[in-house]
Amino acid sequence: VFRLNLLGKYAGEYREALAMEGVGKKRTLKVWKQILSDLDSGDPTRRKYAIIEADKALDELLKLSGFQGETMSDRLKQVSAAQISNLDDIWTAHKVRNRIAHEPDFQIGHDDADRIVKMYARTFQQFGLID
Repeated sequence: VFRLNLLGKYAGEYREALAMEGVGKKRTLKVWKQILSDLDSGDPTRRKYAIIEADKALDELLKLSGFQGETMSDRLKQVSAAQISNLDDIWTAHKVRNRIAHEPDFQIGHDDADRIVKMYARTFQQFGLID
């Protein structure tokens, strides 16, 4: 994140937030392990929850990085492909998350859910938050 200057003038605030709120790599890894556990549970509801949680984690990162807006979509519109190399994939993943959240009957198979979660994983790996 810092190498990409994603934070710009917010770098100091982000470092402070990491220290104060425990949003660092250790916490991210814990959240990520739960996402993977939910994904691999075999339970369709937990599979959907894994995608929602991955999206939520990325949204928190965007907020801490200083991106403004009411929704994650508003924040994503401000991000460039230089800042998130797989930005098109993140848009695709976020649209799936929205379908999960807004369409009660929406179903997603394990392979598709795995593909979506891997899109988020690439972004978190890019920022050095997960291995």
